[in-house]
Amino acid sequence: MELYIDVVFLVNGICSCLALWTAGRILSRRCRWWRLILGGFVPSLFFCLLLVFGIKAGFVLSAVMMIMGLEIAYFPKNFYGFFQLLVALGVASFLLGGFLEMLFAFTDAQRFLGKGLTISVSMMPWQRLLWGCLLFYILLKAGAGWLERHGKNRGQYCRITVESGGKTVNCTGFLDSGNELRSEVGKPVVVLELARCVPLLPRESALCLLLGKSLPEKEASFFSQMPFAAVGTSSGMLTLFMAERLTVTQGKISRKYEQMPIGIYMDRFTGGSAALVPPALLEEEGI
Repeated sequence: MELYIDVVFLVNGICSCLALWTAGRILSRRCRWWRLILGGFVPSLFFCLLLVFGIKAGFVLSAVMMIMGLEIAYFPKNFYGFFQLLVALGVASFLLGGFLEMLFAFTDAQRFLGKGLTISVSMMPWQRLLWGCLLFYILLKAGAGWLERHGKNRGQYCRITVESGGKTVNCTGFLDSGNELRSEVGKPVVVLELARCVPLLPRESALCLLLGKSLPEKEASFFSQMPFAAVGTSSGMLTLFMAERLTVTQGKISRKYEQMPIGIYMDRFTGGSAALVPPALLEEEGI
């Protein structure tokens, strides 16, 4: 079998960069793009030198190259941070390498992808790299919300339950320290996406909000308005409705409130959450 050293260098470098980037995403850690590239291609260069001189890269040398990439890309300041990155990199490497290899081996999926980009049978197939990276990126995007909620930033998320009119909505909330909205009676306001509010609202009012029309006068008493200001929006009016019960839970902490104002957000939030929750709701009781 003939191996072209430039192909090995490029394929290993790209896969290493992708694995390092994924490890950072799992732990919600970011690094500069040039450090990521160096962290991927310097170990790849080292691996190619071993091939040139006929040295087999066993477990020890492979571990050294993995540690080298981590140190270059993220430069962890303590052993705990280094260990977290090492475990995350191991998971990412398995998903990118072992999982895809098993997928192709057991399903023979390669033949369904065509052979247009395969250079020769004796060489590393480019198609596996390209299709593998695409599949891996799709998996990451699909699981981005889950990673955000259960990764390093999980302390910024909570679960909320809103009850109104005999209906109940459960969703993930983001503890937003910038949400200092309070109603006229001083109660903190949870801002909830319109899509989550729809089951809790009168049918005609929900339809009007979805279509961007004015609320019907006969149901006007169900809603109220309050002014607000946000980043990117100089000012505006937020539509509120009163929920019969609100439960906010984070870990072992759970707070229940009666007659709480809920603000309706007409768009969608990013980051896997459906509500902006004032942290005060986990600190205050009897609101």
